[in-house]
Amino acid sequence: MIQRYLGNKNSIIEPILKEVGSLCNQGDWVCDIFSGTLSVSMALKRNGYRVISNDINRFSYSFAVSFLKNNSIPAFNLKSLKVDESKFSIGVDDTLLNLKEKEGFYFLDEKKNYSAYKKLATLLNYLNHITASELPKKYRQTFFFDTYTPEGKKSHYKSLRGTSGKRKFFTPENGKRIDLILNKISQWKRDELLNEVQYNLLVSIVAESIEKVSNTQGTFHDFPRNTFDSRALKKLFLRLPPLDDVVSTNQKHIVGKERDSLDFIKEVRPHKLIYIDPPYNFRQYTSYYFMLNLICDYCDMESPKDYFSKVEFVRGQNLEKDFKSTFCQNHLFIPSLKKLITDAKTEYVLM
Repeated sequence: MIQRYLGNKNSIIEPILKEVGSLCNQGDWVCDIFSGTLSVSMALKRNGYRVISNDINRFSYSFAVSFLKNNSIPAFNLKSLKVDESKFSIGVDDTLLNLKEKEGFYFLDEKKNYSAYKKLATLLNYLNHITASELPKKYRQTFFFDTYTPEGKKSHYKSLRGTSGKRKFFTPENGKRIDLILNKISQWKRDELLNEVQYNLLVSIVAESIEKVSNTQGTFHDFPRNTFDSRALKKLFLRLPPLDDVVSTNQKHIVGKERDSLDFIKEVRPHKLIYIDPPYNFRQYTSYYFMLNLICDYCDMESPKDYFSKVEFVRGQNLEKDFKSTFCQNHLFIPSLKKLITDAKTEYVLM
């Protein structure tokens, strides 16, 4: 999952689970209303709870569809995707053999899981080596290279303070790789060759992998103006996701898609406990993580050209996709919190 995320609860998962366990039994519904990177939602799933997950960020929905709501390894049809399995599966077995003993990859011990995951690994290997010649001309777009790398023809910015320069979110090489990978996924999606889980899994992997080579200090609100972070100089490589938690249970889960928590909670079924982890600060998360949302949205866009024609500011965000949360505004935080808790059909509140 995304590691450099403000408020990530990975370090205190066990105390959270202990409190939930003191109030709930396995199989109970638990609502994670500000799910973010899903660290808490996935821990709840792993421990046998039925989870209701929601976040205003698009990338959170993609992660939730892929890892929370989904309980199996998606089976990709490489033939229909026109991926040469004999060519791009070379070395995959050795890679998976090395992963089998690592935490998160114990699911590979099952033959059925191994077979399905090998196809995913083969597919990612194909995307890691894709070239422009494998894309139809109409899919050879260069929006990420043009907008977010210093060599891009549309990456120039002028700040409100009067400084100017070129955006440096990615190296030119990685900007080109992002375009190639996302354009191929777009083609597959428009040709209806990917189901919902397959599509969201692929863009989730892209988003998680891109975070590892982005030229940022943890968010996408800005970037070092005059240099590249050492992490950003590494070549983009789509990472194989650990999926032990995906197959850990067969419970049903509910996922909200980019919903305002104050609206979504009115529709949420009765549940035993609601876990509330609001932002507690002024940062609007749809702005700070707009790039991850864009990556998960890109292949769904009717007109990427129209979207990128409206990017603004130093960071290059299209503000039509922005959201101002009342939980990030000092005078509205307490009233919003009261409303959220009042509207929740829950027995317990854990905050």
